[in-house]
Amino acid sequence: MKQAAPIRVRQKMGRPCRNPETVRSSRVVTFVTKSELAKLEHIAEQNRISLSASIHLILTNFLNDAERFRQLSDVVE
Repeated sequence: MKQAAPIRVRQKMGRPCRNPETVRSSRVVTFVTKSELAKLEHIAEQNRISLSASIHLILTNFLNDAERFRQLSDVVE
């Protein structure tokens, strides 16, 4: 009499789940001039990061600064 093969537990494949607040899942597309692209590429090379990562840093820094300025203007008023 044959024995039944043991049931194998399948491992979950793919990327692990992340916090939805920190996952970058939305896309923004913009067009830049050749000179702007060259400047962005230079920034990326200087910091030894990808072009995408350097643009993300620029964007997040700008948004953080804008939020700080908004908070300061609320205090002054």
